[in-house]
Amino acid sequence: MKSKIRSIVALALTFVMVLCVTFVNPADAKPKKTKPLTYSTEQIAEIQSYAAQVQAMRDRFGELQGLIEKEDFIFTRNFIHGPLGDLRNRMAFIAQDLYPEPREQAKAATKDLANALSAIDKASIDKDYKAAAKAYTNLNKAMDTFFSVLPKG
Repeated sequence: MKSKIRSIVALALTFVMVLCVTFVNPADAKPKKTKPLTYSTEQIAEIQSYAAQVQAMRDRFGELQGLIEKEDFIFTRNFIHGPLGDLRNRMAFIAQDLYPEPREQAKAATKDLANALSAIDKASIDKDYKAAAKAYTNLNKAMDTFFSVLPKG
C-alpha cells in the first residue's frame, strides 16, 4: 500500500515538474532591464511652453504679496480669482504630460497650490493677515516643488 502511494506521489511530482518546465519561460524569470524614461525634445519643448504660461502667472505673485502686505483683502480675493484663477488648471494640464513619478509630485504640488489659494481666500474673507501671509509662503513652496519636477530643456 505504501509503495502505491509513493508511486502516485512520485508520478504527481513528475507531472508538476513537466508542467513547470513546459510553461515557464526562463526569460520571464530574469528581471528585465527597463530603459530609463526620458522625454523627447518635442515633449520637453511642449511642456516648457506650457510651463512658461504658468511662470508668467507666478511672476505676478509679487503683486499678490503687495496686496496681502497692504491688507487690501478685497483686491487680494479679486487677484486670486482673476489673474490667478486659471493657474491650477494649467498646472494640472502640464502634470498630465509627465511620467508617473514626477506626475504624482506635480499633482501633489498642484493640490498644495490650490489649498494655499483657498487659504488666502479664506484669510481675506476673515481679514486675517497672518493666515494670508502663511498661505502665501505655502503658495511659493508649492510652485517651487512643481517647477522642480518639470524636465529641463
